[in-house]
Amino acid sequence: MTKINLPTERQVGHLTLLRKNREISLPEFDVLTSSEQLNIIRQRQGKEKYDLLINAKNAAKLVPQLHPQEIYLTINELGPNDSKELLVLASPEQITLLLDLDCWENDSLSQTISLRWLELLLGTGEEKIRQLIRELDPEIMALFLKKHLTITRGIEVFFDDDADDAKRLEALYDIDYASEDAAKIIGALSKIWQEQEQESYLLVMEMIRSESLSVFEEEVYQVRNNRLHDLGIIPQYEARSLYAYLDPDNFSPGGKTDFLLDADSLQSPKALLAFAEPHNMLASILGAGVSHETVCELVFLVNRKMSADAIDFSAANQIHEALQTTYDTLNLALEFLAGTDEEKAEEIFNSTYLVRLYQLGHNLLQQRLAKAKTIVSSAIYPYLDYPELLFVDSLLQTPVCFYRTASDDEPSDLQPIRSIRDLELVDLRLEQLTALEELFTSTIPFRLPAIEETQSDNPSLSQFFITAVANQLLERDFNVDPLDSSDLALLKVKTFLGDQLDPEFCIQFQHFFQHKRQILLFFAKFCLDLWEDSLLDTESFNTTPQTSAFILKDN
Repeated sequence: MTKINLPTERQVGHLTLLRKNREISLPEFDVLTSSEQLNIIRQRQGKEKYDLLINAKNAAKLVPQLHPQEIYLTINELGPNDSKELLVLASPEQITLLLDLDCWENDSLSQTISLRWLELLLGTGEEKIRQLIRELDPEIMALFLKKHLTITRGIEVFFDDDADDAKRLEALYDIDYASEDAAKIIGALSKIWQEQEQESYLLVMEMIRSESLSVFEEEVYQVRNNRLHDLGIIPQYEARSLYAYLDPDNFSPGGKTDFLLDADSLQSPKALLAFAEPHNMLASILGAGVSHETVCELVFLVNRKMSADAIDFSAANQIHEALQTTYDTLNLALEFLAGTDEEKAEEIFNSTYLVRLYQLGHNLLQQRLAKAKTIVSSAIYPYLDYPELLFVDSLLQTPVCFYRTASDDEPSDLQPIRSIRDLELVDLRLEQLTALEELFTSTIPFRLPAIEETQSDNPSLSQFFITAVANQLLERDFNVDPLDSSDLALLKVKTFLGDQLDPEFCIQFQHFFQHKRQILLFFAKFCLDLWEDSLLDTESFNTTPQTSAFILKDN
């Protein structure tokens, strides 16, 4: 017997946060209320969702209650060929979205894909075809047909005594098809259409004859864009305004009136918001429960972001990433404005358009990205040690990330910037790099080589520094002149006690940084670790310049 995991905990906000489940049979599922069934269905994806819908006793009632994008994702995860039963149950509105998202290539209806969809719709059966003929916008069907046929003669010839109607047989129109496949598929559709929905058939066929293909396609394209606009799916050039500049320091929350959206009349899009998980302040706000209006606004925002980033609306993994980034960016904005005050954050969330909150969070990240780009153009960037290089490069990623250096308690990792605490850590690292640049460009007596004089295997800042310190210990000038391999044994004698660095040497080493800039102690520690690792193994004294942490002469 088919088993279904039934949530034993209540839905929290727009997500259902489950910790325990128990299995129920399909007959038990069938006696649940529609609302309870939909809550379970919305937690599933792909084949699991499809099977649950198709096997439900009241499937015909459940499927039309799902958001069109939810149906679109399910069918694309499985493939239209394996989703025919779901297409039969889908509402005309849900199928319209499938056609709107799948069949257009920029501003042109794809001839290949549109014919494929006509074939899929033909496979849903006569009853479904009749429903779609009655309820789909006739302009959609007219354009889909116009892409594949030309009407050479119409019903007016019945009133022309001189017309040669020998070829007409039972047809009302003489038609030239673009291909044999088109003749087969559209011919079968037309037969059902003409016999059972003749008034609609005549309307569509006359639409096909009335305008040129280019003009008609442009008209239908604009209407299609208006439908998608109601979901936040808008042209990329328009959606990119989401990334417009906004000064975080002068941001004023509030100003939101009713979020009136034509898509509010659509089914609940909660399932789409469960593709990712909110954190921190935002999780608390959403966990307390949000209105249908707010859920629609969230989906509108995510769809707008996906439009701006040219994301594939049929790819679940890309939707997850876009939604997670949206959650993290909104949370960052809320914590920036409200600190740890959850009541204030909730008031801001409810009184401020989410698009504006997203813009605020985005611009907070852009400020750090701009600083990272400044470092990339600085003299020290080609010589950064790997922790600093990974940190800077992580800020250059899309979305912006934070590379956290390994500590005694935690390994290094790459993580999203989703809280003010994360932002503070990023700012600290940026301040460290600014101090490091000042150290190497204006404080120490030697200068870094010009970029054009370097090779791909450049020494790092730490290698330059420990080499200069080594020269000083060997009573030479504080510079980066390469050492002899024989110098390494003497350096170990001067700086080690047993099998570890002399604590007094470490204190003196760090004193230089404490005197200059306390914030540079991170670099002192890294240099000391490198020094110890380089001299601990006496066999390394026979190393080559390519493998030594110190800069050595080519022998």
